[in-house]
Amino acid sequence: KKTSQGPFRACHALVAPQDFYRNCLYDVCVNDGAKTILCQVLEAYATTCRKRGAPVQDWRTPAGC
Repeated sequence: KKTSQGPFRACHALVAPQDFYRNCLYDVCVNDGAKTILCQVLEAYATTCRKRGAPVQDWRTPAGC
């Protein structure tokens, strides 16, 4: 599983990514693949993870944000 290696790996047990993923997929598709929306959703997930005490690795570089 790729998620077990990703920048949010320490967070998945604390904050389920499914709702963020579904919302992101919908919003990005509805807006013709808008990269800014992808970055906003990832930022929201990263912030939620940090608030719960989970370390988040660099996600901006691989996501191009």
